[in-house]
Amino acid sequence: MSLQTGQPLAHIDSAIVDPRNLKIVAFYVSGPLVDFSPAVLFATDIREFGYLGAIIDSTDKILPIDDLVRLQEVIDFGFSMDGLRVIDEHKTKLGRVENYTLDPESFFIQQIYAAPTFLKSFGITNLTISRNQIISVDNSSIIVKGSGVKSKTATAGKPSVKIAPIENPFRKPSAAPNASDADE
Repeated sequence: MSLQTGQPLAHIDSAIVDPRNLKIVAFYVSGPLVDFSPAVLFATDIREFGYLGAIIDSTDKILPIDDLVRLQEVIDFGFSMDGLRVIDEHKTKLGRVENYTLDPESFFIQQIYAAPTFLKSFGITNLTISRNQIISVDNSSIIVKGSGVKSKTATAGKPSVKIAPIENPFRKPSAAPNASDADE
């Protein structure tokens, strides 16, 4: 959306992710008001980013890829998060990247959601991997610390949660009568 006109300018097609730090540096965009292809929008040119889309100043922020020398280095990595294998440090296959969340201020990827492998999918619906669990990233896989991966189990629609009893500090438990008190 344009901040100046309030009209839709383009659609975000895919992210350009720098695998060295898992930061979205730009987006490929397309649309009726974009006269060239491929067209790129730098993440730093987005004023506000939310579930409805991105707000930028104007179409002047959408650029042809030909003149973007520094971005070309990241594009040449050929990196894509979609469907990337997720394995732990012991080479155990955990699944494939299905989605991810990002910090809308810094555009760093914060969490990865992975669909489990076929055999693991019978007991687990998905895996959530935090940014700090990632050991390394390359074009074929993401290696994570194995013990910290959170999984959501497939139970009958209800998550199994154990709630610890909470002690009310303002209410003192009633004391049971003491045998020595009864003798007095």
